[in-house]
Amino acid sequence: MIPGKFRLAMGESTRIFINNGDVFPEALSLLAEQRVAGLWLHGRGEPTPVTRRRVDGRSLTFDFEGTNPGIHAVALSTLPRRVRLKAADFNDYLENEGLPLAFELRTELGEAGEATFERYTKWAKAYIAVAGVVEKDHSWTEPVGHPFEIVPLSNPTRVEAEDEFFLRVLFAGEPLEGIVVVGGRAGGPEREIEAVTDEDGVVNVSVSSSGRWYLRAIHMVRLEEDFDVQWESFWCTLTFEAAARARSPEADLGE
Repeated sequence: MIPGKFRLAMGESTRIFINNGDVFPEALSLLAEQRVAGLWLHGRGEPTPVTRRRVDGRSLTFDFEGTNPGIHAVALSTLPRRVRLKAADFNDYLENEGLPLAFELRTELGEAGEATFERYTKWAKAYIAVAGVVEKDHSWTEPVGHPFEIVPLSNPTRVEAEDEFFLRVLFAGEPLEGIVVVGGRAGGPEREIEAVTDEDGVVNVSVSSSGRWYLRAIHMVRLEEDFDVQWESFWCTLTFEAAARARSPEADLGE
């Protein structure tokens, strides 16, 4: 989820791009309209659905109007999709995405050499500040209700370069330990961020510079009673923009 601008003046508008792919912030393929399960704006009031969307190249887009001051979460959910993966491809996927427990279970079950069917669902969020009154708005601390979700513990619209950004990962509303959170910035290394949640589902990540950033997490579970699918994965992302670090008074005094 890539807003054209993450901070708006009152009455200003921006266009938001839903980009699908592994190279942030590019769109490598179009997320088809029929795969959107829900698209909502969350803030201090009741959530409102976004129903007017259009295609622009490989991006699904919509317009956001900054008519209400405060912090707004734009939240997307997709419909589940089933894929078949060859044994080697699935094993590589588990290794590359930091899912060793799933690989160990797959090995214990004697399935490491077998192809598998996986069902996956994705959820994405971005935060936009309108009119700069972010100090009075703490709506960003509330989950939007996604089954798998990264929830900020630091204000996502006030992050600056060189900050530590604290977050909590929730699954079915509960903190989840041992989840690998990866991320990076536009134009930077592919996985500049890589950290693991603690027993409270909390992780803090270092934001090295200003610019647009993404964070991503994956949770994989084994399905015992589904004959069509052996594994189900849950994906969530959060995008934000880090501002250039403000000069300190000491710096202005030449200290």
